[in-house]
Amino acid sequence: MPKNLLRACAVVLLATTSTAQAQAVPLAPSEAEDSSTPANPVSADAPPDAPAALPEAEPGEVPASAVTEDVPAVSPEVPPIPPDGDAFAKDTALVPEGTPFLPPHIEDPARARALAEETERSAPALVVSGGISLGAYQAGFISTLVRFWSVAQREGEQADLGNPAPRVWTGASAGAVNALLGGLASCDTAFAQPTWSPEQSLFWTVWIDQLDLGRLLPEERNEPPQGTHLFSEPHMQDTLQLILKKAQTTRFKEDCTFAYGITVTNLRGREVPFGDGGPDAQFKLKRVTEKLVVQVMTQGEGKLTARLPFMEGAVSASFPHIGVKPKELAYYPALGAQPTGDGGHEVSLSNLLLTPQASGAFPLAFPPVPVEVSFFNQTQWGPLESLKLIDGGVLNNNPVDLAVRLGSRWVERGTSRETTLNRERFPVVYLDQDAVGWDWASPPERPERSRSPLDEAYFQYLGNVLNAARDSAVLNTLEHDINLSGRIQIPRRTSVLPSEFQFAMMGFFDRRFREHDFYRGMQDAIRFLSTQLTSTRAVDLLVPRAGKERLRDRELRVLKVLGIDSLGFRCVVGNDCTTTPQLGRLRQATDALTKKAEAGQLQKGQVDDLLSVLGDVGYQYSEGVMEGIEATGTREDLIPVRQRVGTAFHSLVTQQRGNLKIPLRPAGAAFLDEWLTYSKPHHVWTLSAMRQRGVGVGVELPFLASEQGRDDYAYSRNEWRFGAVLSGLGVRDMDQLVPNDTRIRWASLGLYIDCVSDMDGFSGAIPFLDLGPYVRWRAGLGVSAGYLSKPNEWALTVPEARLGVDLAEMVGVRLTMPVYLLKKTEGERRLIRGTPKYFKELGLGVEFLLTRW
Repeated sequence: MPKNLLRACAVVLLATTSTAQAQAVPLAPSEAEDSSTPANPVSADAPPDAPAALPEAEPGEVPASAVTEDVPAVSPEVPPIPPDGDAFAKDTALVPEGTPFLPPHIEDPARARALAEETERSAPALVVSGGISLGAYQAGFISTLVRFWSVAQREGEQADLGNPAPRVWTGASAGAVNALLGGLASCDTAFAQPTWSPEQSLFWTVWIDQLDLGRLLPEERNEPPQGTHLFSEPHMQDTLQLILKKAQTTRFKEDCTFAYGITVTNLRGREVPFGDGGPDAQFKLKRVTEKLVVQVMTQGEGKLTARLPFMEGAVSASFPHIGVKPKELAYYPALGAQPTGDGGHEVSLSNLLLTPQASGAFPLAFPPVPVEVSFFNQTQWGPLESLKLIDGGVLNNNPVDLAVRLGSRWVERGTSRETTLNRERFPVVYLDQDAVGWDWASPPERPERSRSPLDEAYFQYLGNVLNAARDSAVLNTLEHDINLSGRIQIPRRTSVLPSEFQFAMMGFFDRRFREHDFYRGMQDAIRFLSTQLTSTRAVDLLVPRAGKERLRDRELRVLKVLGIDSLGFRCVVGNDCTTTPQLGRLRQATDALTKKAEAGQLQKGQVDDLLSVLGDVGYQYSEGVMEGIEATGTREDLIPVRQRVGTAFHSLVTQQRGNLKIPLRPAGAAFLDEWLTYSKPHHVWTLSAMRQRGVGVGVELPFLASEQGRDDYAYSRNEWRFGAVLSGLGVRDMDQLVPNDTRIRWASLGLYIDCVSDMDGFSGAIPFLDLGPYVRWRAGLGVSAGYLSKPNEWALTVPEARLGVDLAEMVGVRLTMPVYLLKKTEGERRLIRGTPKYFKELGLGVEFLLTRW
């Protein structure tokens, strides 16, 4: 039961967290394994905007020049299926003809087609879900879309295309960070250059260079001990300063603007009046999910500014702008200002950057972020209040409702041919990395009677309930807005990603994991442009559709437009890993997992499958927390992470006050053991009390550790401990030598070896004994020597059997029984040997443990 409760609490907690060359191009820092190897240059005959070549073809592979050569005209006949080679080789299906934006609720075909054309000509809104370390995948995906839209704006001037990039960006948690980076990138002239290196982008700086466990959990922290979070707050501040510096120093496109909205969780909550009329006719509802909205834009010489929304119809509003209705003001707090008049007050860039920091502050990892806001209380804006905000993905991880509302409130002017946002028919790109192109294998059935009644009835479903609560925001939007029908496009992930394991935290452990996932995001963005966005005006302008075209051919045409200049991309997508061999091995591993997933044989989140294939391909982890070790194929690989996270966790527990730290330390250690890998304690101090031995102090040193039962729902941890205890002032009966008198055991020294293990009910066979990890049993052998009085005597028990039970690794019951006795009494020459009087020498006592990990 306690184990089931621990797992249920872990599900609830972690569900809230709720989560990148032409000519000589520098290698990615973690891939400088052979910097003397030159990059494959682009063909001299290629145009200046041609992408880097794919690798030279092996027998049966697609030629490397396929990307840089002119793509031949597509035959009206079905083209041949290309052979295996790069990551697009398996895309042998034909590109769907027609449009994916047909509204299914419209019966008139002509009317439905007209509405679809309106959607295809409109600028989109983009929604980004939370994703924790999978934010690296999101960053690769979004940066590639922005690159394509930027090239389209550059190349589409004669066609009056305008800016096809999204006018609305919304996100939660990691998605809030990427939504802001995406909006800024859409205004950045660097994305419209003839060639593009994703490693030079702010996406790469944030997600690959900065968000690494070695930086998030440094061994020497430059901040005082904290009791609210594990990760380094100064490092997050440094990351935000990098974004701020970029925003302040970059010369952005002129007249570029977008609406930016995120969700955050207000821990204190607030009351929102419900109902029309006076106070007597109203009811107050508690609101904890807040939506922060600003308009980001460039002014003057491409300088970045931000402002609050305007009131609908405000005469002071310049175009474009966000115009909200008066009754909606209660739902959109004003960031950093107490508005007056029609709104549109300036928001400092520092305050703007607080919003993604707050939305990404998932509990325990980062501290709540103080943000000053003003609330609208029916008739006027109230004074500024300081809120403590955390992860916006707790209850609204996919803010499509906010994107739809902002899109309908976006007021924009443009020529009849320029791309603007159609407030009634704009498309919505809904990026959620959990949308995959396969079905995960079902977990094995739990053994009969392996669940307790409460677990069977409630605890096993807590994660489902929380996920459903988050999804309800999306479902309610779809239920109440029929015009969304046919407008939402959801990309499908085509590869298993290392970062998705261990509650999507795995990417923080190894830099190369994030690099790989970044490039996979780019790959999926190319597929998305070639399929679900292929009929949009920007894509159709640069990559005109042709009948009966293979998807791979279209993807290669999109790739040529992108002009990607990246060795890492060439490895992961083009299968040319000459200069990046470890990234190539990682690619092999994820390809193997993807094939397994597509066959329905891979369970979601089973990190042992990932570790196994990493060992099979001979992967070597990156430097940093993983210390550049060779993959063993087992959870031993995770020991450096377990030690780093464990140290931070126990430091956090030390800062707690009162009784909370009593259950928190063993429960947290047990959770980290099951989540990552078992790491034995460093040492254990003991304080014991036993009638026969008296009061004692001791130390235990674990020297061997193992784990078992991960696959049969009876997980247990086992370790061998060497211990020593020094006791004094024990009492022993006189064996009636003197009636009603006792003997004093003045001192005793004991040495022992114990096996300590979680009480798992004999691998789950006896459910009522399945009490781990809070209850642990121990058994061992020892030896003890003592000095007694009346008469003075030395006694040695060899061996001594030991049994015990530990509760929460804090207090235990001990039973010791001597098996053989040697004693020497003062005044006697001979050494007495024999079996002791068991009931006289049997020791029963209590022991308090102070465990240090």
